[in-house]
Amino acid sequence: MSQTGFRLTGYRPLRGGTRRPANKMKLYLAGPEVFLDDAREIGRRKMELCARFGFTGLFPLDGELTVDATGGVRSGAIFAANLDLMRAADAVVANLTPFRGISADPGTAFELGFAFALGRPVAAYSNLPGELKHRARAAIGPAADAAPTLLSDGLHVEDFGHFDNLMLAEALHASGLPVIQAAAPAADPFRDLALFGEVLAALARARAEGRLGAQNSPSHPAPAGHARGEETFHG
Repeated sequence: MSQTGFRLTGYRPLRGGTRRPANKMKLYLAGPEVFLDDAREIGRRKMELCARFGFTGLFPLDGELTVDATGGVRSGAIFAANLDLMRAADAVVANLTPFRGISADPGTAFELGFAFALGRPVAAYSNLPGELKHRARAAIGPAADAAPTLLSDGLHVEDFGHFDNLMLAEALHASGLPVIQAAAPAADPFRDLALFGEVLAALARARAEGRLGAQNSPSHPAPAGHARGEETFHG
């Protein structure tokens, strides 16, 4: 695929990454760790963990984007490359740890929605405990003498018991796959991969039980009474 000013090259494993047998289920690894200075190293570690559980990890930085005439990579190239990776994936694992605020990284939220629209199963984890409403009240403050959901900025906050926005939580619930939330804040939330490993273990169990695949995706819902994936919330 090419557009004026840049060219996308074919995808290949990260340096030091695992090989990708075509018969392994592919997982798109969404999350704000792409903004870390050592993002490629974190991506390599995630891909290695995927391989241990019999999956192929697709990390957003796993590929090469050639520079344009001005010496930079255009955002459109990154956008197109990530969409291609998600289309190639069989499922998505999203890191929904709050990013620079009280809620998940907006780019990761978009990718979760895109995957849901494609009919891909989505699992997720968060390295921060608690509900969205509690983080919002702590960050913004409640409005004086008003309903508990009204904050000092004049806007209400959701009160559905979710870890984040209802559109994210309900999309994950519809996928029937695990959402694992930390019992206590991780010391290094965007590098700590303990919960990521737990999600992979849960996905491996779901695959072994026949609960992971297109038949369980939002566009191919499971029959009534079919076992659903567990949702585990701590905090």
